[in-house]
Amino acid sequence: MSVQKSSLAVFGGAPAKTVPYTKGVRFGPAEEEAAVAAIRSQKLWMKQGGTRVPAVEKTICELWGVPHAIACSSGTAALHLAAVACGVEPGDEVILNPTTDWGTICGLLAIGAVPVFADVHPDTLSLDPAAVAGTITPRTRAIILVHFAGYPAHVKEIVTLARRHNVKVIEDCAQSPLAMLDGRPLGVFGDVGAFSANDSKHVSCGEGGFVTLHDDEMDRIGRLFIDKAYERNKARGQTDVTFLGFNYRMSELSAAVLDVQLRGLPEQIRRRTAYAEQLLDGLDGLPGLRVLRPLPGGRGAYWFVLSCLEPERLSADRATIAKALAAEGVAVWAALSPASTLYGTTALREKKLYPQGRTAPADFLRDRQYGPGLCPVAERVAANVLSFLVSPFYTAQDANETVAGVRKVMEYYQSK
Repeated sequence: MSVQKSSLAVFGGAPAKTVPYTKGVRFGPAEEEAAVAAIRSQKLWMKQGGTRVPAVEKTICELWGVPHAIACSSGTAALHLAAVACGVEPGDEVILNPTTDWGTICGLLAIGAVPVFADVHPDTLSLDPAAVAGTITPRTRAIILVHFAGYPAHVKEIVTLARRHNVKVIEDCAQSPLAMLDGRPLGVFGDVGAFSANDSKHVSCGEGGFVTLHDDEMDRIGRLFIDKAYERNKARGQTDVTFLGFNYRMSELSAAVLDVQLRGLPEQIRRRTAYAEQLLDGLDGLPGLRVLRPLPGGRGAYWFVLSCLEPERLSADRATIAKALAAEGVAVWAALSPASTLYGTTALREKKLYPQGRTAPADFLRDRQYGPGLCPVAERVAANVLSFLVSPFYTAQDANETVAGVRKVMEYYQSK
């Protein structure tokens, strides 16, 4: 039976969502106790006897099964650290997808490296291995593989390709902590995994980040880099600086909170997965909407549940559909667009890296043109993606009502 216009909430009908989405407490007594204990220790800096940064790094190593982890001040700092640890230098090319956060390339531009954008695969919205293969040159130093929205990318294929060309792989796992592929967590397949603990992410200490590493020398370089590259000689009370580093250190207070959050991450992922799978099952096969599932052998971390509209099967555009979904009470995000690609930003199009408009040191970009059309699949996806919000606090009722609202709207806007 066809859906009547009058039944849609946007036209005055009853919304599918009868109660607000369930909320919960992200920071409870355990985080509070950890923060208070850190303050009472009177040591909020690891370099003056604090123990909480080393403790959270140990927790990360245990969760991801890696020999090294470095805690730092943000996910952006983690990606900058990763690039330096991988030996990225001025003029080097680094391949990445254009539908990611600006923080993914901040460190590259600070180094003087050249971002090279490759198109995405429609099943992951992350790098397409075939597109990456076509962009590798003798100047390519690294690939940043973004695991988008909690979904595993084609990391095995990318790593195999990278090894063939002696190129490093940085996994951007800011949206995908403890997402899995073939029983292994994302962030351990490449040379470095970079993670975020910003308040919008799965785990939070307000602002924070960390990396996972396998190599002893990369760990040494990374630790120096986030500590202003100080070679500290404690015996003599002296320091030396051997290269350009930054103060990207994590505080003891942040580490205390993050450690508690990380210990609860496996249970959070279990809850997110249960909710996401209920949505995916309920929306699967709905004409006009293609829901994305993790790759075979993969398990998502579900920052969002991703879907793509199929415009040729619909009688309305994304903005109209998103408005109707919101009226039903459905928690949906439709802000990604072709204009929001990284190469569509003013900073890259105009090669303007400073507010005063100076072009130097952007001279390293002079031979690279950025603008619309570079990655047509990414632009098409960006124009049609619908992301459904996920929370560890959402319930089966939330999922059922979300499915009902989406089905009602999509069935109404199917091409007549």
